Amino acid sequence: MSHVYLTNERLEHCRTLIGGRGKVELAPRVGSEDAVTSQLLAILSDPDVIVDPSAKLLVDRAVDLLCIQLLRSHSIVQLPQSLAYTRGGLARWQLRRVTEYMLAHLDKPIGLDELASLVGRSRYHFCSAFRLSTGLTPHVWLTRQRISLAQRLLNDPNLSISEVALAVGYSTPSAFAQTFRRIVGTTPRSFRRSL
Repeated sequence: MSHVYLTNERLEHCRTLIGGRGKVELAPRVGSEDAVTSQLLAILSDPDVIVDPSAKLLVDRAVDLLCIQLLRSHSIVQLPQSLAYTRGGLARWQLRRVTEYMLAHLDKPIGLDELASLVGRSRYHFCSAFRLSTGLTPHVWLTRQRISLAQRLLNDPNLSISEVALAVGYSTPSAFAQTFRRIVGTTPRSFRRSL
């Protein structure tokens, strides 16, 4: 069983993003099955994801998607016949501004609000536009950049694996090692030995 506290302001904000009308009122549900909501709650209840500052983009997006799913399937909000998705991606200058910002802050947690405000978009529209422009979500793009930098930093024998993890935005070596292994296919220690 998962428990997630969503403020009414957050739900109202998501309602406006998708063009819904009326007051947000969730329908009472007990024991109903919803695969999408279950998967989002699984992400949001994973302790490795929640405590990892490098996963801030993923958590922000998962909460937005959870709000939208609750509005779509479990509320009495009037939604438009078809949701208006972003038609185009980011302009070149917007993509450059956002990616340069992420690259300059690889060692810090980065949130969707920060990135969206750089280009004057809502989180919801920013994520759609970024994906259209790059083919990746902001979280996946940022994670790949962090792991790419980590691979270069692991070439320096004077840096410990913990120092490399911190330099690329991971607060714990275990979170770093788990992500590194998922993307590269080996642990940071094994990767360093193979150099």
